[in-house]
Amino acid sequence: MKRLLSCFVSLFALTITLVASGCEKGNASTGWPKEIHYAYSPSAETLQGATTHTEQMRRYLESQLHIPVDLVQVSQYAATIEAMRADKVDIAHFGGLSYLIAAQKAAAQAIVSRGYAGGRLAGYRSLIAVPKNSSIHSIQDLKAHAKSLVFAFADPASTSGNLYPRVGLLSLGIDPERDFKQVLYANGHLADLMAIRSGKVDAGAFDELYMTRLIAKGRMKPDEVRVLWTSDLIPAEPIAVRGSLPEQLKKEIQQAYLDMRKRDPELWNELNQSAYATYPGSTYIPVTDATYDGLRHYALQVKQFNFLEK
Repeated sequence: MKRLLSCFVSLFALTITLVASGCEKGNASTGWPKEIHYAYSPSAETLQGATTHTEQMRRYLESQLHIPVDLVQVSQYAATIEAMRADKVDIAHFGGLSYLIAAQKAAAQAIVSRGYAGGRLAGYRSLIAVPKNSSIHSIQDLKAHAKSLVFAFADPASTSGNLYPRVGLLSLGIDPERDFKQVLYANGHLADLMAIRSGKVDAGAFDELYMTRLIAKGRMKPDEVRVLWTSDLIPAEPIAVRGSLPEQLKKEIQQAYLDMRKRDPELWNELNQSAYATYPGSTYIPVTDATYDGLRHYALQVKQFNFLEK
């Protein structure tokens, strides 16, 4: 009897081992990571007025994907792109131009953006502005006095903080590096706007959404800077995933965003009262890399953006 019991225990242990190893093999074969790395920007969180949004997003994604989510703090687009290329970031919110670079350099894939019923993409604009007490009152004044002015772009990889205003200046006969006294990058839209408002730079370009949010929160008055130029509508920025993630996981991440409104109304409302208040009535809509082909074609026409390959 003891020998029979011993054999039974050994057989049971062997069965458990085989089942466990089979499960491990099955999980490994899917290629799913042990955790998801979600990139966030502290400056954007501060602007939204609550640093809890990122934590709420982390918890929501964990509940939908059933995988631990690690928060990765980033500052500039370039750092985010490099982190994704090194497989240290799996989900990130990019601007249009930074997404194009990330798609090329880090195999990023756009999955969702903000839009409206029928699949129409939302959009925003770029502004060029000067301090309120500046003697510059028009783009013509900016051109006439360019040699004595310091001009700030927001970020080298920014659509609204570099690409669109740069093309706008070129179309008006102003070559930034040649014509301004100095051109610099302010390390982000918020820093750029603050530098303009305080007079630390003579003029600069930034995303209109930053000024709109600050005004809405009572942290800035509309007349604290003087807007000289407004761009055409820019396609809303995408949320992208690392391209080498398993296809099924990418679909589930996309679906988590698309279903956020019904699956986590609290998070949905928080986001819509802050980050996307300037896209009233919008929701997440599915997008692909092809959604940004028009912007890609636009960027490829600018010599300064030769980091994009034709």
